[in-house]
Amino acid sequence: MTASPWWMNAVPPQRAQAVTARMLAGAGEWWLFGLWGRWYRCGLEGNWHLCPPPFDPVARQAMMPAPPGAGSPPVPPSMVPSGPDLTPGPLAADGLFGAPPPPPLLSRLQQTLATAAAVNPAQFPMHDPQFVPGTPSPAAVCLFSVLWCAGAPVADPDHPILGLFSRYLSGTDGGPRWFLQPDLSLIVGAYTERLRANDPMGATHIVRTIWETAETLRGGAAFRPRADALAAMSGATLRMVQSDHAGVRFGDAAVYQEWLRRCPPQLRIAVLRETTPGDHFRLACYDLAAAAAMLPAAASGPAEARRVALALLAADLQDSPAAAGTVMAWLDAEGVRTLQALAQPDHPLRRLWPTGGTLPDAVAGADPQILRTLLAASYATDLAWCRLAGTAPPRPGFTVPAALMNTLVAAPDPVAGESMTPWEIIEAARAHLAEQRKADAAAAEPPAPAAPAADATTAWPGAEPAAEQPGTTAWPGTEEAAEQPGQAAWPGTEEAAGQPATTAWPGASDSPPAAPPTAAEPPAYSTSPPTVAAGAPATSVSGEVPATVEAYGIAFLPGADDIERLLTELRRRGKWAQSLRGQEVSSASAPAVLLVGDISCGQRRLTRMIARALAEGGMNSGDVRTVDVDDLAEIDPRQLRERLAEHAGHTLLVEGLDALILDDERGAAYATSLYRLRAEGVSDIALVGTCAPDRLSALTEASPELVTDFRSVRLPDFADPRARVALAGLLASERHLRLTPGAWEEARRDLGTLRGRGRLTNARLVEAYLDRACSRHLSQAGETQVFRGEISLTLDIGDITGVAAELEP
Repeated sequence: MTASPWWMNAVPPQRAQAVTARMLAGAGEWWLFGLWGRWYRCGLEGNWHLCPPPFDPVARQAMMPAPPGAGSPPVPPSMVPSGPDLTPGPLAADGLFGAPPPPPLLSRLQQTLATAAAVNPAQFPMHDPQFVPGTPSPAAVCLFSVLWCAGAPVADPDHPILGLFSRYLSGTDGGPRWFLQPDLSLIVGAYTERLRANDPMGATHIVRTIWETAETLRGGAAFRPRADALAAMSGATLRMVQSDHAGVRFGDAAVYQEWLRRCPPQLRIAVLRETTPGDHFRLACYDLAAAAAMLPAAASGPAEARRVALALLAADLQDSPAAAGTVMAWLDAEGVRTLQALAQPDHPLRRLWPTGGTLPDAVAGADPQILRTLLAASYATDLAWCRLAGTAPPRPGFTVPAALMNTLVAAPDPVAGESMTPWEIIEAARAHLAEQRKADAAAAEPPAPAAPAADATTAWPGAEPAAEQPGTTAWPGTEEAAEQPGQAAWPGTEEAAGQPATTAWPGASDSPPAAPPTAAEPPAYSTSPPTVAAGAPATSVSGEVPATVEAYGIAFLPGADDIERLLTELRRRGKWAQSLRGQEVSSASAPAVLLVGDISCGQRRLTRMIARALAEGGMNSGDVRTVDVDDLAEIDPRQLRERLAEHAGHTLLVEGLDALILDDERGAAYATSLYRLRAEGVSDIALVGTCAPDRLSALTEASPELVTDFRSVRLPDFADPRARVALAGLLASERHLRLTPGAWEEARRDLGTLRGRGRLTNARLVEAYLDRACSRHLSQAGETQVFRGEISLTLDIGDITGVAAELEP
């Protein structure tokens, strides 16, 4: 055995004694459960090596604890774990070519991808021929995160997860997609590229995409434990973006090393590929032997299972003889002898090798699930020795994985199932949100990395209350460490040598480029229902009040969400929907936006900006019409479609949407009618609804599908004195007002203490404060008669003093 990995500290003698005391003894062999949560076997020669335990219950029963004082081989310190080391399961599974994922996982991943891709591709450029031109880097990062967590990055062409990304991928030929596993430095490279571009919000969007993808995949057993590790690293990074932005001047490699340090010790087995490729290859061989043990050819025990696994490994190594020497340097003596013996043409285990892309009956006759497990393990092992030897996969592809896939395609497994229908996704979303409500009631803190997978409304790690929530959108490379062949290069990094993109094709030549996406595909558009805390401060993650946004001649002070990005999304959505006119698809419908905030927090200003953004995209006239819920409550829910049809071609502001759904006894019927209005056919009404922050959770519970259909945007909270002062500055500029330094100092004190009353609150309260000060100034000014709108007024402390007392209830 080699020395312990670099993160392992010296093992205390008490721990070593406790581990070795649990050694098992059999007929001329010893077994120990040790480092990495794996079993080790020692024969009479006294050498320990990784070896799965016997699967035969009779053989297991024959192994007994070694009696005290009996002669047993010494245990190297490198086999003793320095901390908790439970079996995490195989590092590669059939997540992308086996049974469909759980419905909540697929629906949440779909939402994650939509949010990731709803950006301007010019801000997030990417040069990778594997993707169609114009694909933004967050969408690619989402796919790379899926492949990294999968361990065995081969996808069935009809698998639902691959289907989510099909519109972005080029080179599709209808067959399985054989990807190379993206290096973690490639994923981190998209993050550091934005940091080097001095775009920390863009970097935040990248790392948020990674975290959300990993959190989603934690809900599928086939993607753990790698998803646990990626979620832990990216979740910690969300709290460290500003630190990384300052540290990127030391190089991308420095940030990459910080990511590795952020992986908890109990999960670092998942990053062995990046830190110690040799040990990663050993673990891949272990998983291959565990998978081979289920074949009839390995029924005689674990020793024969290892020989069968090495035979399958030799079948793929025969096309890369230069890598064989590197591989054998990381095998134990017994494994080296077996691999060398397989070079003889008449070796009996060569009967297990595929011939002409076809498996022998001794392998092909196994259960399909066994073959899928064997395919995952063999492909992961092949990629592991390619990385270890620093070579690209052989051009024809790997022999064993390709033959296994051919067998599975020829005899599809009935458990594979079909993709979900839209209504199944809705039902999955209902169940998904119900689980989240239970989790929210149990704990207010975000889940720890090792906990069960979080749900779609999990709060972002490290965010201030409501500052970063899934489903709402805020704007948001590396010096590649040993850049691997066939991996994509982000802007600013050298192009990867060798294979194009991250694709290798076992048993196939290069594929022709794919056709562009069809017009029926909607653009990426964030639709996740967020969780917004009541009274959330109108500050950014850095604690500062967001800068004023100006568009279409309108100024707006935003909350935590990026309004410029929202307007960009709406313009793109409008143009996309216009391209679908004449087709009866819901993608052609006008979008819907939910403004989450207290009354008088800028709802009408932002609605005017939304309407004009949609008009620029060709969606509507740019006019805003307003309807109060009291008017809608007079209508029978079944007539709601006809009533709203009067506003076709315009943007309709529905003030108090939460009250219509939650307070009216027919609220459920109204919610269903609104949702069907948008889901069935094409809607020409751009809906903008309002909702109080403390009622969003109840609205989501009452009608999750309706809230999911709306793009949620959090408005500023003017209970925050800093936001009030910023708004006062915006309104003073619009009114051509100047305040002397003394007046500003007095105004800051007043705005921090004003309470307001009734509807005189938030923005209206600040407006009333300035208007009252202006009135006092004009009542005393001799030049009032010559005042014109283009002339600014200067307010001094005398105009300000006492205004707050006049406005207090």
